[in-house]
Amino acid sequence: MDTFMLVVNLLGGLGIFLLGMELLSAGSKKLAGGKLRYILDRFLRSKPGGVAFGVLLTLLFQSSSAASVVLVGFVDASLITFAQTLPVLLGTGIGTTITTQLISFNLGDYALLFVGLGFFIKAFAKGRWSDVGQIILGFAILFFGMKLMADGMAPLREMPRFIDLLLHLEHPWAGLLTGMVLTAMIQSSAAFIGILITLTTSGLITFEAALPLILGTNIGTTVTALLASLTASYPGRKLAVANALFRFLGALLLIWFLGYWAQATYWISGHTAPNARLLANAHTLFNLMMALVFLPFTGLIGALAGKLVKAPRKKSVHSLQYLNKDLMSSPDLSLPFLQKEVQDMGEVVYSMVKASMRPFFERDAAAVDQIKKWEEKADFYREAINDFLVKMNQKHPIENWSEDYYRMLHVVNELEQIADIVAVNVVRQAEKWLQNNIQFSPSGKKELEDYHARCLKQLERALVLMHHWDPDQALRMKRKYRKYALMAFDFERQHYKRLLTPNTTSLESSKVHMELLNLLRIINSRATNFGRLVFMREAHEPMPE
Repeated sequence: MDTFMLVVNLLGGLGIFLLGMELLSAGSKKLAGGKLRYILDRFLRSKPGGVAFGVLLTLLFQSSSAASVVLVGFVDASLITFAQTLPVLLGTGIGTTITTQLISFNLGDYALLFVGLGFFIKAFAKGRWSDVGQIILGFAILFFGMKLMADGMAPLREMPRFIDLLLHLEHPWAGLLTGMVLTAMIQSSAAFIGILITLTTSGLITFEAALPLILGTNIGTTVTALLASLTASYPGRKLAVANALFRFLGALLLIWFLGYWAQATYWISGHTAPNARLLANAHTLFNLMMALVFLPFTGLIGALAGKLVKAPRKKSVHSLQYLNKDLMSSPDLSLPFLQKEVQDMGEVVYSMVKASMRPFFERDAAAVDQIKKWEEKADFYREAINDFLVKMNQKHPIENWSEDYYRMLHVVNELEQIADIVAVNVVRQAEKWLQNNIQFSPSGKKELEDYHARCLKQLERALVLMHHWDPDQALRMKRKYRKYALMAFDFERQHYKRLLTPNTTSLESSKVHMELLNLLRIINSRATNFGRLVFMREAHEPMPE
């Protein structure tokens, strides 16, 4: 029964600790996540700025593992380059130590007081103060979980078997391996450092014996990013490997100087400092030293990662390349990735429109099959993106989303409508056309080619507009749409004139000619709707004249 209750206290305490970290992370992201893209552009202009961004990113996610996963996504989405992320990786290690520093203070006895304070601020305050309340609540629950773990570990001091097990950790390599495995299991270096603080505070392990475990936890925290990179792009996989190289080489270097590391920590903290403070300072000192040592050599680490990672492999055509479950809890962070997915969908639809006239102009039957394959991919994008947003809404209320999300949803709908026009209406006409030996008149073919080219150009403008939402560009699209509408009307008039002359070719192809001209006009209108989104308001305000 004593053993059972011991396990219950340990698991329960760890669970509450991790819950506190989750609340803390969610509150931090809501408080600062909206400015992250601005900070991204500002900080990554220099290596020290990249380190600072890594610190901030880890504070938002309360886990260097989660921060590394997001970095893999940033690189995969081409938001930042592989070289820019290398200093950020060093910063994520420093960011973890800030949380460790905070949890090293013995506040467990006051935890419930701050649980109440944080809850009431979160429940009754609004806006940013509500987020501040959630951060206080997260920290309080985190400290309460540590107190439960400490109380639960107290009986272990009287268990000879456990003491014998801890003695094995006195060996540096055994400690390093243990820290690596346990951190990989928990998937949070800060959580494992919290457990170490509890062990040292309870007198179950000495400060010196905990140092190899700290080295191990820095390696173990890379496992999550390595797993996430298995389905990432080539730069994303290189980033995960570079992250592991930084941690592994840093641990391998310092394990031979554990005594000097301990002395430096005593010198900074004072010999009378409690074990919890010593451990937190040692963790900070290691990550600061690693950043200083490796920052000048990030290029070499990146080159080594490039040699270790295999050449790019082709990814499944039916999979989202940038959005993943780790982004669902923060709409502000996921928006750039959503934009990249919609852009890819737009490129697929553009390819469909571009190939749509080949069966008629070149009698290319293979184009029909290719269009059908692209249509399947466009359908997948629509369903997968909508599914992602539905799941994100379950975690983060839609009322707090940026207006850009609604624009993206409109864009996805317009792209889907264009894809359906090509895959259903145009393909139906193409299949009939290929079964008959009829031709457009030279003039009719030239008109369709001209209008098809302008339709493609309008769709091109729409896809570019999606990145900037520039009102001037939107107005230009509107003017072009009017010009193209008049052009279509003129082409119809010219076609009717040809029908009244002895021209058998125009007569036989007349129905298909008019159908294609009408479908291209609809596609042109759908593309122009991108411009109308720039001027949309809550009440669907029409585009200004």
